[in-house]
Order: sequence, then structure tokens, then C-alpha cells
Amino acid sequence: MLYCFIGYGQISEPFDSFDNTGEWTSPGGNTGSHAGDLCFNITGNYLAGEFYVFQSPIYDFSTWSSVELLWSQESDVRNGDVFGLYFYDNGWFFYDISNLDGFYSITLPNTTIALAFVLNTTGGSGNINGKFSHVRFLDVYDPAPLPVELLDFSAEVRDDGQLLEWSTASEFQSDYFSVYRSDDGNDWDLLSEIPAAGFSNSVINYEYMDRNIFANYIYYKLKQTDIDGAEESFIPVYVYRGNNKSKNYNMLGQEVKESYKGFVLEVNGNVVLKKIKN
Repeated sequence: MLYCFIGYGQISEPFDSFDNTGEWTSPGGNTGSHAGDLCFNITGNYLAGEFYVFQSPIYDFSTWSSVELLWSQESDVRNGDVFGLYFYDNGWFFYDISNLDGFYSITLPNTTIALAFVLNTTGGSGNINGKFSHVRFLDVYDPAPLPVELLDFSAEVRDDGQLLEWSTASEFQSDYFSVYRSDDGNDWDLLSEIPAAGFSNSVINYEYMDRNIFANYIYYKLKQTDIDGAEESFIPVYVYRGNNKSKNYNMLGQEVKESYKGFVLEVNGNVVLKKIKN
């Protein structure tokens, strides 16, 4: 069903250029971007006997609740010619959008992986003078998006602390991440707040270094806060740091043996002079 709708696109395509990495492809010739529109007839009329295809990149909507499309178009084609919006879901399917003018929206399954605007001028008859089809923009959005699609969250013991790393596949209205630490997994202390991306449909990597060094199990928790204040917490992770108080380092930061003589930097930050015993 086609109906008028105005919304926000998590993927917004202004059609200001084609055929570059990550962009829609154009059929070439008399087609392309014209005054910011997806255009089948840049220099005037479209040609008869053609099958023009503008196709999207490959999408992954598998984590979306559904796929909503919103676009603006103008179309005036000959009798028998067809302007269609195609989508690929284990085969190509299409909506006939010939001779429509305005804002339109449809709902597609989240198994859709590609889109296309297609003008078929092989079946029409009559004069092509003054005939055209343009698309001004296309927005693709999830009506019930997850605030953050977290790919991973890990902690790793390093010499100078514990390194926390996490990455997101997508973000919608994300404001910031809060990093918490606990010695027992029950009581949590806030370590830092890391700004989030806000809106993203590509992988983003984050990290935080906790430079507090204590021996034993250490637990970390990640919480994400939306622009509107809604919060989401993720499963905690933990690391174990053994008692390494016996480790010593020289003034160049190199680990040295217990028998080393000279100025030594201990793991607790103290500098001591280890002398040769008589």
C-alpha cells in the first residue's frame, strides 16, 4: 500500500552523485544526478525502448523490526511505460509507481537486501516529448530501532591497566556510554562517560583504559544513554589480575629481574634504589 508520510531516515540518500563506493549505481547515458534528483532524462526526454536501472548498494536490515521507505518523486510516463520501485528479497519484486507525484512510503521485510528505481520504456506507445521520472530523495528507517546494536564488549589486562574495548554496528539517538567498575560484581563505581555517535549505520570502535591497578578479579559494566534519557545496560565482563607486586622496571620502563641493581620503578609507582649487597 502506498500512502503519504513524512519521517526520519536512518539511511538518507540525497541522490547528489552515483557510482562511487557505497553509492547507488546509475545506468549511465542520459541518466544520473540532475539538480540533486535521481534523473532518467537529464537533457530532456527519456528514450524509448530502454530498461533503465538505478540500483542501491547491498544492505543488511536483519536486525531491524521492519524496513520503511520514504521518498519524493515526480513521474509522467507514456502509456505502457512503467516506472517501478524494486526490492530484492530472495528475488526481485516491484511496486508500480508510474505517474505519481509527491511523498510516498512503503513497508518492506527486513530480509530485503537491495533496492532499485527502474524505468521500463519498452512497452510504451506515443510521443515521449515531455515525459520524465525523477526521485528527489529516499529515506530508509526502522520504525522501532534498537538504540545501539552492540557487537562486542571486552576487557584485557595490560601492564599499565585494563583496556576496555567495545564496538557498535549501528546507533540511533545514542548520547553517551557510561563505564562502571566493581570489585565484587555487585557494587559499581562510575569510571567515565564516553560520547556516543548519535546516529550511525557503520561499525564504530570505542575504548577506555582503566589505569587503576589492583590484584584480583575486576568487573566492568557498560551502560548506554539515549538523547531522550532512556538507558540500556549490557552484560558485564571481568578480568583477573594476579599479584604482580614483585615485578620491577628500570627507568626505561623495561622489566628487570629481582637481582637488578640500580634505580627501580615498582609496580605501585615507587622508585627505589636497589644496592649491591656486601
